[in-house]
Formats: sequence, C-alpha cells, structure tokens
Amino acid sequence: MTQLGSATVRGMRWTYLASVAGIVLQLPYAAVMARLLTPEDFGLMALAHLVLRFAHHFAQGGLRSAVVQRASITDRDIRVIFTLAIAVGTCSFAAVWYVAPYATDLVRGPAELTSVIRATALMLVFMALGAPAAGLLARAMRYRAVALTDFFSFAAGYCVVGFTSALLGAGVWSLVYGTLCWYFLQALLPCLLVRHSLRPLVDLTAMRDIMGFGGKISVNGFLEYLTEDFGKLAIGRYVGVTAAGLYDRAALLASLPLYQIQAAASKVLLPAFSRIRHETGRLGASYADCVALTTLALLPLWAVIGASSEQLVALLLGEQWSGSTELVPVLGLVSVLALVAQFLGTLVEAMGVVGPKVAIHLVQLAVLVGGTALALAAGGQIHALMIVVLTGQAVRLALLQTWLSRLFPDTRRPVATAYAQAAVLAALTWAALWCVQHLLGSTGCPTALLLAAKLVTAAALLLCCVRYGGSLAGVRVARERGLLPGVLTARRPAGGQ
Repeated sequence: MTQLGSATVRGMRWTYLASVAGIVLQLPYAAVMARLLTPEDFGLMALAHLVLRFAHHFAQGGLRSAVVQRASITDRDIRVIFTLAIAVGTCSFAAVWYVAPYATDLVRGPAELTSVIRATALMLVFMALGAPAAGLLARAMRYRAVALTDFFSFAAGYCVVGFTSALLGAGVWSLVYGTLCWYFLQALLPCLLVRHSLRPLVDLTAMRDIMGFGGKISVNGFLEYLTEDFGKLAIGRYVGVTAAGLYDRAALLASLPLYQIQAAASKVLLPAFSRIRHETGRLGASYADCVALTTLALLPLWAVIGASSEQLVALLLGEQWSGSTELVPVLGLVSVLALVAQFLGTLVEAMGVVGPKVAIHLVQLAVLVGGTALALAAGGQIHALMIVVLTGQAVRLALLQTWLSRLFPDTRRPVATAYAQAAVLAALTWAALWCVQHLLGSTGCPTALLLAAKLVTAAALLLCCVRYGGSLAGVRVARERGLLPGVLTARRPAGGQ
C-alpha cells in the first residue's frame, strides 16, 4: 500500500485542526445570528448566493487549480495568471451587476434582493485576485499557512463584522458585510504571505494555455453549481423565500462539519495527487486509502447529525426554525454524497482529465430537471424536491465511482469494502442514538441533556471504533499514516510485551 507523504500527513493535520476550530467558532455564531435575524433574511442571502455561485466558478476561471496542477510554473506565468484574474474578476462582477434584476425576477424575490446581489458580487473580484496566491501556497504545500489564513479570515471577517452589524440592526446586510470582509481577507492574507508580482502581463499564447485547463474547471464548476443548488433555486421560486431560509439553515446544520472535513482534505489532496498524477499505481492506492478515510468519517457523522436533528435545531437555531428539523437528515445525506463526489472530482482534477465530468453533470442535471417537473406536477412541496436532489446526488456519485473503477480496476474491492463498512457503522450509530432518544426522551429529559447524552454515546462508539476497529479500512489507513494519536491506537511502547 502506497503511503502518503509526510508533508501530506502534516497538511491534513493542520487543515483538520483549522476545520475543528472553524466548527467550534461557527456553531455558536450560527446560533446567535439565527436569533438576531429572521428566516427571510437568511432566505434573501441564500437566493443571492445562488446567483453568485453561478458566477464564482468563472470568477476564479480555474486559476487556483491551474497554478497547483501545472508541472512547472515561472514568475512570468504568475504575472499572466494575475492579469487573467484581474480581467475575469472584473468581468464577473460587471455581469452579475447587470443580471441581478433579472435573477430577482427569476426566483420571484423582493426588490431588495437586487441590491443584495450587486453588493455581495464584490466577493467575485476578491476571489479572483486572491486565486494565484492561494494556488502558490497550496502548490508549495504550505498547509499551515493555508489553514491559518482560512481560519482567521472567517473569524475576523465573517464573525466579527457580521455579528457586530447584526447587533446594530443591519438585518440581511450584516450577512453581506461579513461575506465581503471574509473574502477580502481570504485574498489579502495569501498575497501578503506569497508576495508575488502584481505587475500585469499580457501574453495571449500563455493565457490560452492556462485557460485551456482552467476553463474546463470553470465549466465543471458551473455544472456543479446548477446541480448542487438546483433544489434551493426550485424551493425559492416555487415555495417561497421563507422556505428557502429554512432550507438554508437546515443545510448549514446538516453539512457544516461534513463540509469542513471534506474541504480540508481537498485542499491537501489536490497538490498531493497532482505530484503523482503520472504514477497510476501510487495514485490508485492513495485514492483507495482516501476513500476509506473519507467515507468512515462522513457517514457516521451524518448519522449523529440526523439522529440529533431535533435537539440541534432547538438549541442552535431556536423555535422559529422548527420547520428545519425534518429537513436536516435528508440534507445531511445529500451533503455526504455531494462531498464524497467532490473528493472524487479532486482526484480527476489533479489528473488533468476533467472532460468526462461534464457528461456526468449533465446526466445529474437531467435527473434534477425531470424529477422536479414530476414533483411539482404531483403537487409536491419542499420534501418532494429534496428527494429529487438526493436522487440526483446518488446518480452523480454512482457515475463518478463507475468511471474511476475503470481507471483503477485494482481499487474496486477495497473501495466497495470501505463504503460497506462506513454504511454499517453509520447504521449502528443511528440505532444507538435512537435508543438514547427512546430511553430519555419519554422521561421529559431537557433538550440540552438529551443532546449531550447522544453526543457522549456517539463519542464512545467512535473511540471504540478507533481503538479496537483495526479491521475497518479507514481506521487501518489512519493508523498507518500516523493520523491518530498513539493513545488511541492501542499500540504498546517499543519493546513492550
């Protein structure tokens, strides 16, 4: 079994540490903001992000990925990429400014939505300008710098500015100000760390070469936008802004820890995979190992979130968000499927073979469009639309997995085993938490104590798995790669009998 490099292991440790810190910070922030703002405020911002996500893939133009994935890169290349970033970011901002009123009409939003979209669109400029520096940090495997930049950008930008604005009564605009400050710092801090040349350089030949790969990434990103946000768009248009807000907060609770885990892994694995993209054996072995780790982390965590959705919504969001409770389990499973598929996409991106992803996204989009039409024709509302979204994600993951199994035929059995083991562990976790709910819920146990009991039960199961589950593929890989503290691996000291 091919081992991941020590730099990759250190990178995963740093990015996961930053992810945990981000979750610890974001959960109380979300709880406070849910009480300062209304579902309509979050619904407006969620609909604005639909438009911005449409443009954000083109705003980056795949520039960060192009910096990471290239076999070699010079100062001249960086100047050309930065020039492209200026052009792409400015054009993206101008395009969103122009289409904002039409987008508002499309989702049947209030007039204020146009202003929210136009103001928040500045994030596209920041995102594009920071892409070259962020790519250079990732390419150099400076994972500690990447992790700290992400954390402090969110803490200082989103939390401090957003929270202060909400306290001052800014309403939905507190979310706008926080978002803009977050993206500004995410662009500024990598630039200060890397200090690459900011002198523009126009070289049409080099630009065509860069955009040849980056453009494919942007197209795939656009299709991901259509497929991942299709449900929110349909709900906002056909059910209403308040329903979109409930959906948005439910998605946050369902996907926050899941997304943090996968995002951290993707930041490390793209440069790591890119360095061995021509070594099929090593790449396949590392791919199988990472599937084992990812599925074993995500599926049981989804079970914890889904089985505790009632308590999480009540404690973190409050009574006005009770409509989100029954949405959390389904959206959590949607997030798991989407994030595992995103990981597979990272592998493909590192290999530079992204063309077939377009066909897979188109199939998923066809499933979503057809399923939504049937659901609406049958009079279905938000629940029926979520089932359509879940089906689309399942189809996407199945197609991606089938494609990769053909590229790496030796990984079929270990990957299938990893999925099966993670699914069984998730089922056992959900069953254990259901038992806790059944035993304590009927006694009038306070919500906070019930949630604490469920989390303690889940933590105990996790510790048992890590310490005694050496037969589980994900645990075995984590031990071999040194991702777990020695006290959890049941290893004896050297020389011990």
